[in-house]
Amino acid sequence: MSVLYSLLAQGRNEEINNWLDENPMVLGLGALVLGGGILAYGLYELQSGVSRDKRGNVVEGGTGKALTIVRLVAGGGVILFGLYKMIAG
Repeated sequence: MSVLYSLLAQGRNEEINNWLDENPMVLGLGALVLGGGILAYGLYELQSGVSRDKRGNVVEGGTGKALTIVRLVAGGGVILFGLYKMIAG
């Protein structure tokens, strides 16, 4: 994991990455907010039965349900990452 951090810390964002490494709660809370938004949007689409693509076009049928499932899984994954960062640091 430290190899990943060292790769991310190279370049212009070294100070930001070091600060986030010292304050993992900020990164975890940000991930929770982002994941919660994605998950809530996926649940809204699942309930309404109408999905929209990135350009706002309506996607119906199997493709729309698959897009909604992708959003639900992505939101859950981001939430799990946020919880991991908050607990493990």
